[in-house]
Parts: sequence; structure tokens; C-alpha cells
Amino acid sequence: MSVNIKNREVETLLAEIKRITGKGASGIVLDLLRKETAKLRRQFGVGARRRRIDVLARRYSARLPARPLEPDKIVGYDKSGLPE
Repeated sequence: MSVNIKNREVETLLAEIKRITGKGASGIVLDLLRKETAKLRRQFGVGARRRRIDVLARRYSARLPARPLEPDKIVGYDKSGLPE
């Protein structure tokens, strides 16, 4: 597969990296893609999602009353079974 990029900034940055490292364009692009893929896997992987869910769970559980409501209070009925 061939990739053809028509962007002056990309060409300039790639030439600079080639000059500094002595690597070819394919090696540089491969290294950058591997690094970006690893970063995205960490950011959007199962562990990261689990941590975000845990943060949300703690935040919203802190908003719950200290003592759970009785089912009749939640539904809105009094002791006689009539709506309050």
C-alpha cells in the first residue's frame, strides 16, 4: 500500500526528522504510528474505560442519601397504600 501526503508542513517535519535521525520516511512513519496507536489503546482501552466508570460511580454515589429510602417512599405511597 502506498501513502501519498500532499502537505508542506508534513514534508518539512518529515525532512527534519530524517535529517536528525538518519532514518527513512517509512521507518519514521512506522515509529510514529506505533507510538500513537499505543497512546490511543491506553486512552481508550478497557482499563481506561473502567477507571472513568469508577470515577463516575463514586461521584454519583456521593449524591445518594446517607440512609436508603424505603420502597414505599420511593414509589410515593403512605402506610395505608395510598398516594402521598
